[in-house]
Amino acid sequence: MEKINNKEAISLPISCSLGITVLVSSQIIASHCLSSSLINTGYISILALVLTFIICKLYKRFIGISFLDITEFLGGKILKFLVGITFLFYFTFTASIVLCKTVNCLQIVYYPMTHPNYTVLLFAITAGIACNLKNNGFLRATFILVPIVIIAIIFIFVGNLKNFNYENIFPIMGNGWNTTFLEGSTNLFTFGGITYILFLPQNLKRPDKFMSVSIISTIISSALLTFITATIILMFNRNVTSGQLFPLYIAVRYIEFGTFFQRLDSAFLLILNIAICSFLGIYANLCLEIIKEISSISDTKPISFPFVLLLYACTILIDAKFELEFMQNQFLKVFFFVILTLGLAILILANLKKSLKGEIRNE
Repeated sequence: MEKINNKEAISLPISCSLGITVLVSSQIIASHCLSSSLINTGYISILALVLTFIICKLYKRFIGISFLDITEFLGGKILKFLVGITFLFYFTFTASIVLCKTVNCLQIVYYPMTHPNYTVLLFAITAGIACNLKNNGFLRATFILVPIVIIAIIFIFVGNLKNFNYENIFPIMGNGWNTTFLEGSTNLFTFGGITYILFLPQNLKRPDKFMSVSIISTIISSALLTFITATIILMFNRNVTSGQLFPLYIAVRYIEFGTFFQRLDSAFLLILNIAICSFLGIYANLCLEIIKEISSISDTKPISFPFVLLLYACTILIDAKFELEFMQNQFLKVFFFVILTLGLAILILANLKKSLKGEIRNE
């Protein structure tokens, strides 16, 4: 991957979080926390900012060095390989969950007679094409697309102001402190961009701006999560937030601007589908970079479409053999915290090792 500037870099973690937020986590937050959803959103946003700050601080002594090279510094090539495989599986699994949710929604709304495997294949091929674009074309496309998605989300919020029922935020604590804060802390998996941040420094043209890039992207992701959650919780009851369709799409259908603006839901789905293609392209490129680092191959293009086939196989396997609700509500959460803990542990131990080496040299 070529070096990218700060503006493009900010859009990448936002895009990673958006795919999970719109299709998966916002619905989980609204259905579990109920009237305390906005409090939970603020709480996990603070946690995300703290974790982002900690990661940036831990990276300060390894600016410009890839996360897997830091892992090799800590435990050698074997540890680098094992950690790389773990992150590779996590990113592939996350992309498969988001793709599976997207295809299921499209099938319900537009393609009830089309076999979902064909729709999955189209998205997977798009991800493969993104991996083969020259000069990081998909990154520039993401930089253009993210503001459009942000505007669309704010537009949905503003357009539904007259439909909000502000009594939905009562009782303030929803299902109680435990659901809002203790169990609610697991909703931190919303910020999938945090795990992407671990692999961001080595791709920046200005590695010294890593902290500002990461903090800004997390703040914007937090704001978008707040808009989405507020729209859902102020409009719908639990029956809607626990349904198969993601509530933000249903919210679009309530917007009315006379006869001029019609079928806004179709326009929103078009924007969302393009955003999901970008999301898949980012994750696919990251996975290929991980494969490149742990296998020492010189060019990832020959393996781009085999990887896309792996993504396709994982998606149809999840759709056919597992309950999607369990996979996204439980397994994805647990996997996220395993990955986050692993990343923090490696950075902390690598810093300690570097400090010890520095003390030995001074002696």
